[in-house]
Amino acid sequence: MPLEVEIPVKEVQRYMGYHGIVEIEPDMKDKIDKAIDHVSTQSHPRIISKEYPVKINGNDITICAESEELILHSEGLARNLEGCIGAVLLAATIGPACDMLVRRASIRSAAEAYIYQAAGAAAIEAFLDDYNEKLKASFEARGFFLRPRFSPGYGDLSLEHQKDWFRLLDITKQIGIELTDSLLMVPTKSVTAIIGVGYDKKNTGCCSGCAGCNRSASCEFSKERK
Repeated sequence: MPLEVEIPVKEVQRYMGYHGIVEIEPDMKDKIDKAIDHVSTQSHPRIISKEYPVKINGNDITICAESEELILHSEGLARNLEGCIGAVLLAATIGPACDMLVRRASIRSAAEAYIYQAAGAAAIEAFLDDYNEKLKASFEARGFFLRPRFSPGYGDLSLEHQKDWFRLLDITKQIGIELTDSLLMVPTKSVTAIIGVGYDKKNTGCCSGCAGCNRSASCEFSKERK
């Protein structure tokens, strides 16, 4: 099925390295629009999520799963989850089509392949943002509020925890994402994340997006760059 959410042009341009107000040449704009259309119509998005109780002790976060207690150590995530009583662990992908489109484009032009890479990155984020909004509405109807999503490899949360996500959610079996020995996901346009659940609305904007990451100053894709 197609993506069924809009892929923002500005986000594609950001992933391409454009920052601030930039005049895009008509030919480049056409190529970006074409990539967005192809990624949107050929994607096959899938997602899995589970809610678990959590306990916070200093910088240690305990995920109380059915079969085990998983301990994550991260100052940034602990700050993000402050006051939470639960968390949603999730994994999502837009499927293998974008990787195929990138490979095909690379035969013609490295620059064109880069555009498809950027369109795919914007696509998985748009898909997750849409899911996040639906999840937010569902939890708020029950009197809970959600924290911004936080992923392994973000800030000081080790990328090694990808293995924990794959084990707890049975990601490969459920939605077909593979995890390589170097902790990269295939299809590449895939994401794992945790979203805190709490009663307190005041912390729902903490550690949000690029501003909450300790690498935002040096990251070429950061939304904080001008």
